Amino acid sequence: MDKFIFHGVIEKEVDRYKAICLELDIATEGRTLEDARRNLKEAVEGYLECAAKEGDIEIFVPRPVPEEVMQKYETLFRKALYAPPPTEIYEFGDVVYA
Repeated sequence: MDKFIFHGVIEKEVDRYKAICLELDIATEGRTLEDARRNLKEAVEGYLECAAKEGDIEIFVPRPVPEEVMQKYETLFRKALYAPPPTEIYEFGDVVYA
């Protein structure tokens, strides 16, 4: 079983949180921050399990988000660094086994 570390970004929308894995371009959502985080982890695990079963994990990992998406979050994080109040964007890393 291989060990992977992936990074996610969770962003608050009006009544939901949307989550995206930057290395795999997988997105989910949830009603709470924890729901979005858990849903993203499950989606990444499912993706990796399928890729491993196909025997093509090297082809499917990494598959990063498009450059414009990465630039969007980069800009938001830079702004958040200098913003006095906390923003509604959350970054996390997690370990996934496949």
